[in-house]
Amino acid sequence: MIAIVGGGLIGASIAFELARAGADIVVLDAGKRGAAWRAGAGMLTPTGERLHGTPLDELAEHSLRLWPDFARSLARASGLDVPFRSGIEHVNSPCLRPLDPSTLRPHEATTHPPTVVRAALHRLDVRRAEVLELEQVRGGVRLITDAGPLTAERVVLAAGAWSGRFGLPVFPVRGQALLLTGSPGLPARYSGKRRGFPLYGLPRPDGHYIGATVRPHCWDPAPRPSDARWLHRAACVLWPEADTLRPQTALVGLRPGTADDLPIVGALPGWDRRVLVATGHGRHGALLAPATAQHIAKELL
Repeated sequence: MIAIVGGGLIGASIAFELARAGADIVVLDAGKRGAAWRAGAGMLTPTGERLHGTPLDELAEHSLRLWPDFARSLARASGLDVPFRSGIEHVNSPCLRPLDPSTLRPHEATTHPPTVVRAALHRLDVRRAEVLELEQVRGGVRLITDAGPLTAERVVLAAGAWSGRFGLPVFPVRGQALLLTGSPGLPARYSGKRRGFPLYGLPRPDGHYIGATVRPHCWDPAPRPSDARWLHRAACVLWPEADTLRPQTALVGLRPGTADDLPIVGALPGWDRRVLVATGHGRHGALLAPATAQHIAKELL
């Protein structure tokens, strides 16, 4: 049996990839408030994230190419409508000029992280448990949890911002976003930074999403009214035609950050490859989920 520690976007994607390859898995999810996937936008845009020319360039483009088939596979396995909408408009000053067609990136896309997680975990063995410690035992790993011990042959640590418990150099990066209602049919847009924060918006099944603030080393999962007000004003900058948008829900997620902004994916030192790690994806969890799941599955199977 393979135990996946963490049922967020990365952990769920890995669990799905392993399960459809025939592996016996269990997902242990602590259900932490502030889990990043609950507040993630679902923007699949290497361009907007300025990944071209960085160490993540090729991986990001590879993962983006995997997304259409990944979304279709999730939909077939779960029966859910897994959103995958192509086309993102990249604009510097959306309120100052009409959209230049050259700013449309038709190959980039958007999805809906909560639906992806639900689809990936559909019919899998998911248990509400917080893993407190790992112990090496003969032939496997003993997981000490708040719901009792469990022994697995292999373990994948995908605990997001809480991965630091296992000695990994990961810290929380608090992000707040806002869901709004009204003015259906608005395009997905990315406009770079305003006041130091990246500004992007997209229509989703649960409303129009606008995000997002960035506060490193902050564990606070509670929404801040000042952030919500700023995001509401920013929505009218991003979508000038949407003056009727009304605030609906504030979303807060604690992204797993690393000092070099690179994810940590591979074997955990000292565990003879019995424990693998998939964390530290920061702002790129949705974009890199299929490639990360594919990589971990190849390592384990």
